[in-house]
Amino acid sequence: MAQKIIVTHISPDFDGIPAIWLLKKFHPEFKDARVEFVPAGDNTYNREPVDSNPDVLHVDVGGGKFDHHDSDKFTSGAQLVYEWLVDEGYIDKENKALLRMIKVITELDHGWDSYKWCESASDRYEFSLHNVLSGIKGVYRGDYMKAIEWTMDSLDSVYRLMRSKVKAEGEIKGGREFKTKWGKGVAVYTVNDSVMDAAIKNGYAVVLRKDPRRGFVRVTGSNKHKVDFTKAYRAIVAKDKVGTWFLHASKVLLRNGSSRNPTMTPTRMDIDDIVEILKRS
Repeated sequence: MAQKIIVTHISPDFDGIPAIWLLKKFHPEFKDARVEFVPAGDNTYNREPVDSNPDVLHVDVGGGKFDHHDSDKFTSGAQLVYEWLVDEGYIDKENKALLRMIKVITELDHGWDSYKWCESASDRYEFSLHNVLSGIKGVYRGDYMKAIEWTMDSLDSVYRLMRSKVKAEGEIKGGREFKTKWGKGVAVYTVNDSVMDAAIKNGYAVVLRKDPRRGFVRVTGSNKHKVDFTKAYRAIVAKDKVGTWFLHASKVLLRNGSSRNPTMTPTRMDIDDIVEILKRS
């Protein structure tokens, strides 16, 4: 079998590289494909007619099925590759994490960060992958494979985070809700630590997670709701004669067990016990 080749334009951007990532990650025949570069526009590899060779796929260049530049539709090269992989059965259309990633990539390819997203001039956007990619290409000028490898590693990391986030959103819906003086709280049995950020970012004042495997408990409060766990911390320490507890100086992080301190002892308190203390604090 001939080696597969993925072709994109010189100095690939945050559309062409995600398209390459999709092919290499989800299409087994393109896992080890070689990447080649051609000038932007209708140029093709070896001047072959685009899409004429099944072993050569052009993405974001060449005017073929994975090049959106002549289309008036709101799409991107990455989205076209994604849709093809779904149609071919390589990606489950119910993969919400991946679908949400493609949505953001397409928005970025249409410049939404510069005029539709909030505070477009904020320095925080310089930490976003698409802008860091521009910096990578400046630091390693002309080394396009370096830019591709860095971006693909980053996309692997984002995909992992997105899967955890999507799972967390479902777990929160199945969690135990309760009321506190600061606002609504939710308690969840899960190993997925993403429920903490997901709950706070979705408006909860307090989120409690108990790890069903190790027994550790993490409680986070929202700064927006002016949460202060000092009273809860004192009540828990007075009741719990086994577990090791730590109250962060911010007063919104109450921890029993931490990856930063493996010597801590898990609590034997149940979620219901801790929830009752939080409700009274």
